[in-house]
Amino acid sequence: MAIDHALRDRADADGTAILRLYQWSEDTISFGANEAAIRHWDRPRIEAASIPTVRRPTGGRAVWHAATDLTYAVTATLAELGGLQPAYVMIHRALAAALGRVGVAARLAPPPPRLPGLRRGACFDVAVGGEVMVGTTKVIGSAQVVARGALLQHGELARGDRLAPLAQFGQGEGGAAADIAWPVLPAAAVIAAAIEAEWTSSGARAAPRKLTAWAESASVQHMERYCDPLWTWRR
Repeated sequence: MAIDHALRDRADADGTAILRLYQWSEDTISFGANEAAIRHWDRPRIEAASIPTVRRPTGGRAVWHAATDLTYAVTATLAELGGLQPAYVMIHRALAAALGRVGVAARLAPPPPRLPGLRRGACFDVAVGGEVMVGTTKVIGSAQVVARGALLQHGELARGDRLAPLAQFGQGEGGAAADIAWPVLPAAAVIAAAIEAEWTSSGARAAPRKLTAWAESASVQHMERYCDPLWTWRR
């Protein structure tokens, strides 16, 4: 999260646009920036199960990040991307096209009749329009944040049911979750290569090592916040 935050800072400073792909070192729960995590999720049970938690700089609801999944982050000026909704759709179209490169038929979700808001629940339990779907299953959910004209959009490509692991940690819930016939998706490394190919076909190029080193160094200033339980469980 700290690196994604730093890359958004860089976009604001000099307009550098970046696509970052990464995986989590272990299964982790992330909460949206404004999610009422302390009311919706059972902190003692999560900590007893030794599940790491973090609060994202972006909005939305809780996400279970499995270590076998793939996370992406795009940072750029909002002007370059044409606005929040155009950016959301454009990025998801490119991700859906990348899945098509590896034989996965993906499409963008139509908007539902009603939006869920920030009620208790997980990001992947409902589509709000524009997410990447395979069949009837939402496989990529994303969130955005803008600061000083720079956009960070990041999201998870779930390679399996991520609702069931979260269900057991809901406040006052018994841990039951509906069975989902999740589509079979390639390994994260295969999908990452396809995403890279999709971006480079549109003119992107590999980031220089000095930019990667800068991002790691610049992230230190944000690291304390994202490691602080007071931030993670602030509401």
